[in-house]
Amino acid sequence: MNSVQFGLVRRASRSAFRWSIVLICVGAILSTLLPQRASATAEGMEFGARVEARGGEDSRGAVQRMETAVGRELDVVREFLSWDSPFPDTYHTWVRDSGRTMILSVKSKRANGAIVRWADIAAATPGSAIHNDVVEWADDLREYGVPIYFAFNHEPESKASSTLGGAANYIAAWRKIHGIFAERGATNVKFMWIMTDYSFFVGSQAPNDASKWYPGDPYLDAMGADAYNWYTCRSGINTPWWTLEHIIRPFRDFGAAHPDKELWLSEYASTEDTARPGRKAQWLGEAQALFKRPDYSQFRGIVYFDFRGPDSCQWYVNSSSTSSQAFRAIGQDGFYGGPIDPPPPPEPSEISFVAAGSSNGNRSSHAVQVPSSVQAGDTLLLFFTANQNPATTTPPSGWTTVRTAEASGFSSRLWFRTATALDAGSTLTVSTSAISKSDLKVVAYRGTGSTPLDVHAVAVDTSSRTQYTAPSVAPTQDGDEIIVYWGDKSSTNTGHTVPSQLTKLAPTTTGSGSGYITATIAGMSAGSAGIPTGTFTATFSAAAGRVVMYTVALRPVN
Repeated sequence: MNSVQFGLVRRASRSAFRWSIVLICVGAILSTLLPQRASATAEGMEFGARVEARGGEDSRGAVQRMETAVGRELDVVREFLSWDSPFPDTYHTWVRDSGRTMILSVKSKRANGAIVRWADIAAATPGSAIHNDVVEWADDLREYGVPIYFAFNHEPESKASSTLGGAANYIAAWRKIHGIFAERGATNVKFMWIMTDYSFFVGSQAPNDASKWYPGDPYLDAMGADAYNWYTCRSGINTPWWTLEHIIRPFRDFGAAHPDKELWLSEYASTEDTARPGRKAQWLGEAQALFKRPDYSQFRGIVYFDFRGPDSCQWYVNSSSTSSQAFRAIGQDGFYGGPIDPPPPPEPSEISFVAAGSSNGNRSSHAVQVPSSVQAGDTLLLFFTANQNPATTTPPSGWTTVRTAEASGFSSRLWFRTATALDAGSTLTVSTSAISKSDLKVVAYRGTGSTPLDVHAVAVDTSSRTQYTAPSVAPTQDGDEIIVYWGDKSSTNTGHTVPSQLTKLAPTTTGSGSGYITATIAGMSAGSAGIPTGTFTATFSAAAGRVVMYTVALRPVN
């Protein structure tokens, strides 16, 4: 279909559309006499899905089948259209008239497979075929008459979009479309930028890094990520079994830098683990709990992708009876707009030390075991000190760098993460490009806030003596927990005596030979907010010449 024909088809649909507006008005009057559908609470989440039609169903029938299984209506449905798809059709008007919200993804390709290059969209002038196409979309979405999310070419960084242009072309096209929508008065349209979860993992050096494709704060209202737990279901590609938190934490962190934007899971799904029945149900249960945490409060909705997956991937909600039950539990949860009131949030509690683990040796693969008593939601800190400056030091997957320290022939790192249900008893491995004598310590705390790291500092001392003083920090709120770490390179020192106000969290660990690492970690409860902790001086059994010291304050839930 050429652009002129496309315009005629869509304009022809408008007279019917205007009649539907009259029916909406009548429906609005009647709705005051009828029971209202469930919706998410002001503090909760929108609950939605993209449902594949099966067994001769149409799109409406597929949605209603899922709603029957879940025991409630969906708040949100997702739709995928081509550049020249007619809109709205009867399904779209049903979605609107029934009170459901739509997330509409429009690909920069025509139904016959012909591409619409992003550079051509960006360069389109008034009166041109492509410019008229965008005007048609703006007008039709404006006349849809209710709020709707519009996602131009979701997952632009993926291989499927590689023929359409690069990041600069995409951003220019997005901004052109946004400008035309504004000119046409489509104020009911919210622009949602949707990327793969992987684009938030890859790092700034990768061409598919999400930040390279970001249109800019003025040009969008919401961000979405398509998030999948693939595990081993793809042919020739295996990944660990990842919780939803592991998959979307980098997206959450990206969104936190743009706090006025809504965050959405525009697609999410998990496959089954055939060796562990019920594991997908557990994955969904963990997802249900995740968004109730304060550090995920920027999220506004989740949309499950109930489709047949590629290869052996089992995305369907009803891939097992336990998976069906777990998904229904999300839909019934009042936090997600269901009829069952959510339990009250837990009472604020004090921070408590859980456990610590240590290892010391001469290696390039530095491993330590997470204590088995760790629970999901605990804060984990990982301290690493080496007697060399390797070219690369790689932390375990999913850990965030807090501080680094370097001196000649001496280096150190501090990372943190929030524990998941799979962390207890697992092995953490730090890899270095050179064999190094090292000390690796992991420490766990419970009862920390949504952003557990309050304040922290690091100091390096290369003088030779037996007493070394860790830096002071000033907590920003009452009840902080203070952790202090000393790590040194020496051929004679074998121990640290910490000041009396601190309690060792684990025995001091030490190496052997020349230039080994000795390390100690200790803690205490802090005083009032704004009052510096003061400095902490440890006494060594022998003089050392390379010492790193960290002081970290963890904030409590309240």
